[in-house]
Amino acid sequence: MSKTLRSNKLFNYLLPIFGGILGGFAISSHLWIFLMPISISILWCLFEKKYSNFLWGFSLVLISHYWLLYLHPLTWLGFSWISSIFICCIILFSCALLGGLFVMLWGFIGNKIISKKCIFSKKENYIFMRVALISLVWSFGEIILSKTSYFWIGIGESLIPGDLYFAGLASLIGSAGVSFLVQMIGFWIFYIFVKWKNKKNINKEFLSGITIIFLLHLIGGYLIHPSNRIAEYPIAIWQTNTPTREKLFLSNQKTTDKMIFQQEKAISKGAKLLVAPEGTLNTNFVFQQPSKIDTLIGGFRKGKNNVRNSLLGFKKGEKFYSHYLDKYRLVPFGEKVPNIFSKFLLDFSSLGGIEPGNKKRFFKWENTPPFAAVICYEITDGLQIRDAIKNGSKFILSIANLDPYPSKLFDQYLSLARMRSIENNIDTVIVSNTGPSGLIRNDARFDKLLESRIENIEVVDIHLLKNSTFYNRFGLYPLIISFIFILIYINFFEKVN
Repeated sequence: MSKTLRSNKLFNYLLPIFGGILGGFAISSHLWIFLMPISISILWCLFEKKYSNFLWGFSLVLISHYWLLYLHPLTWLGFSWISSIFICCIILFSCALLGGLFVMLWGFIGNKIISKKCIFSKKENYIFMRVALISLVWSFGEIILSKTSYFWIGIGESLIPGDLYFAGLASLIGSAGVSFLVQMIGFWIFYIFVKWKNKKNINKEFLSGITIIFLLHLIGGYLIHPSNRIAEYPIAIWQTNTPTREKLFLSNQKTTDKMIFQQEKAISKGAKLLVAPEGTLNTNFVFQQPSKIDTLIGGFRKGKNNVRNSLLGFKKGEKFYSHYLDKYRLVPFGEKVPNIFSKFLLDFSSLGGIEPGNKKRFFKWENTPPFAAVICYEITDGLQIRDAIKNGSKFILSIANLDPYPSKLFDQYLSLARMRSIENNIDTVIVSNTGPSGLIRNDARFDKLLESRIENIEVVDIHLLKNSTFYNRFGLYPLIISFIFILIYINFFEKVN
């Protein structure tokens, strides 16, 4: 008897860990369509237990964010080899710990809404309304996290390339809405599995669920059906492939020579604009000779007693930038040491401490069509990008520096960028140091994608935004209205009935 109890207890600990691991591997992979729904169903299986929710979230982030270990070695910042390993492990485990706490908080709220004991004893309408409410809480939680410095990859945002047709629904309800549907599907799998295990009839629930999932895929596929495209503006994208550890030591003259050489190549390819990735230029870079083509470059600039990580605009004929947009979402420790740690880790940031800029992502100058500009993992903030597009942006430009991270982060970055294209029916130009770089069409398919970790320059022809999406027009209102309706139904109509 005691062995059986210990065995069951061990299983209850191992199952959420296994589920979180499945979810971590599913994120931004072709296996998402199989692994993520199973992972979510495991989360629902033990969601009444705090430790289960924590272990699921901890395991998911530990696997999905393993690329943080590639920060090692930090010896170029003055840390010893052992200290470097220790710091990288601490960063990864801290992120995993936060992930676990966030999911545990969601479970705590969920248990206030419905008890697991009621799931198989109450009417289906009672269950559906409460599960939908809990799923919406998850979606709103992901939206909140997307506004912070914590790099959370939503379960809805991460489904590309695993299920592109289902992702198409984001043009109606955004990635948060897709996340809601994924949670509901995960619960459905858990629900029919338990009923089947208890030898109850599941034909009705199974067929209804399969039919709904099929119809959702049909709608999503229709929404991102390829349309006729017109090449309207040629942009040269330069994938510099310069290791981060070497950038700080490049001379102004050497950078100028490389820039002029690439500008000449861009002109020869018929480009009207040259774009270079985040962090290409050191502080207050000045061309030694006038710029030969309108150029947008990621670099650093000095503000009032601080440094900013920015997108810098150089007009043809200029030596110094005339336009800029500052990065507002800074990498904790990498770019800015949080105030709570600033007294102890003054020298930790590789860049000496950067200040954030304005959150608005709308970039307008007379040399190009207006666009939404995002730097690095600002690509996770779909609401700011949506606002920029509502203000008149005709395409999205995303610059990044993903060195020294592995391909897993590249896949996550691409997944996020493709989701932003679907949400807004807009082309996204991505330019990264070591990759990925290319053009994502408004239907989230690749028009051109450069080979990673190789210096290259190519011209992409963008199609300017013509028609906005339902999501771009109405944003989160459908989810908010649904949330309010369910609350009213549960607290008023249900009690009356």
